[in-house]
Amino acid sequence: KLVVQTYLLYFLLPWSQNELQSTADIVGFLPELPSLYPGFQDVEMWVEDLKGAMEYQERSQLSPFPTNDARLKDFSSFAQLVAQVVDELGMFQNIECKMIKNKLVDLQSDDRSDGRVPLKKFYQDSLAEREYWFTERPEYLKNLGALDDSDPSRLSVIMPNLLYGRSNCLATGGFHSICCVNQCDALMESIERAIARPIASPTAVIELVSSLSTDTVAAPRNLSRSLGQKLDRIAEQHKGHVPLHGRLFAQWMSHAFPNECAVPQKSGAVAPLTNDEWYHRYQADSAAPVEVMRRIVHGA
Repeated sequence: KLVVQTYLLYFLLPWSQNELQSTADIVGFLPELPSLYPGFQDVEMWVEDLKGAMEYQERSQLSPFPTNDARLKDFSSFAQLVAQVVDELGMFQNIECKMIKNKLVDLQSDDRSDGRVPLKKFYQDSLAEREYWFTERPEYLKNLGALDDSDPSRLSVIMPNLLYGRSNCLATGGFHSICCVNQCDALMESIERAIARPIASPTAVIELVSSLSTDTVAAPRNLSRSLGQKLDRIAEQHKGHVPLHGRLFAQWMSHAFPNECAVPQKSGAVAPLTNDEWYHRYQADSAAPVEVMRRIVHGA
């Protein structure tokens, strides 16, 4: 079991490979792991299920009197398990992403449907220790492009920018990261497939987008007059057509699907950082200190 835990630790949190190199270091650190990555125990359970499924599939090849973890006693068996973990972890991680999205949707104010969560509500459950998500400090949210500070008296979190942000990526190493599936990509794929051109008329876009649904948007629907006007203004700047792959259309999609499509970062914005990169650059945790959360929640 320790071998599997060590692999998951190194894979999900690559920085630990340099910090924890002895068995004693790893054993001592494991109890603290859930506070750094709250989903670690769920991942462990998923790996156990994965092992069970592999054993069932290969039951005809196993000894009729197996010992515990019999199929992990040799390197080839363990390598096969690791390959399965790498291949399928993204799908498992997306279950967690959907759970986070649902929590964010529940936190939206009743009078808003713009994909924003008031920063005050964002911190409330974490401050009351009812939730271990949603602790990012305001400066880090700003770095992720997930803080709407257009009204300083009403700071809010932009849901999709946080959900798809690098703070929610696992196994962030030199070659790949496992991040939340961007639902806006699927919407854009539907639009591209239907139009089959890099530009489209506002009428064609409205007709197509009004027929697209997500887990928070029912279809067909009538798009608001405001959305139609925004699209017309984009077309006015491009000889009556809407470019589908520019920043303006991405901005429009974030209004049409506020819970699914991220607000594009402004040109020249600082590149988003992972939690570890933030710590190494600023020597500060990406999570907000309790006193900061308390000040925002209570307005002190």
